[in-house]
Amino acid sequence: MPLPDLITIHDTYLMFTRVARERFAGALGGRLLLQSGFDAQGAAAVSAGAIAGAASLSIDADAALLRQALRTGLCDFVVTHLDEALRILKNELRRRLPVSVCLCADPQRAFADMIERGVQPDFFSAGGREGAAPGGAIQTFTARGAILLPADSAPSQGTSMLSWKVAVDAARTIPQIAAIAAGSLDPSRNDTPARQHWLRTAPRYLGRAFGSRHCLRMTEQETNAFLERMQAEIPGVAITRDGNFA
Repeated sequence: MPLPDLITIHDTYLMFTRVARERFAGALGGRLLLQSGFDAQGAAAVSAGAIAGAASLSIDADAALLRQALRTGLCDFVVTHLDEALRILKNELRRRLPVSVCLCADPQRAFADMIERGVQPDFFSAGGREGAAPGGAIQTFTARGAILLPADSAPSQGTSMLSWKVAVDAARTIPQIAAIAAGSLDPSRNDTPARQHWLRTAPRYLGRAFGSRHCLRMTEQETNAFLERMQAEIPGVAITRDGNFA
């Protein structure tokens, strides 16, 4: 299973936080993402949701794929029975804590069982696999109020993607860079609290897969302030802007 793209995780996270501000009073604690399939795109949605505070249930029949996801830290639990998955989710949803559960099962049968029981997600994602989600299930969940995630998350207007990778002493340097980035953000933008949360929280969920890397979308003014401080305080770190070296 290829790792999800870090920038895709970031932009999907920003999409979740926009929905949180518009629909859920700014918080996704206690909200559930239902995911059909667990390919790289699906893993990106689950990771982004966890960073934003949501719990998730991913259903895939590929046991080897899910075991690999567990080993790489892309999910918290892999189970084989829907009852077990729902028990884990119920506890964490009640506590408004993020948790990612993968169920090894046929999605069509599992969704039918969930619909019959009245289990209702707040978000639904079909991942990146064509035909992975039964159309009838999608229609039922969305008719009941689930938000269908788009296949691609549009980036924030007027921003550039800044990415950096640290080759030596990443455990110390990545937080230092994150602090500089956070201090460069415009406090008047309504997405700044979410971007600051990303800088603080994403490494906790992505550490094993992306321990030496981080990224953030910034405006032109924020980018200039960030690069100026980086040159003065931590010179020599390779930083790219929209894929090109800044």
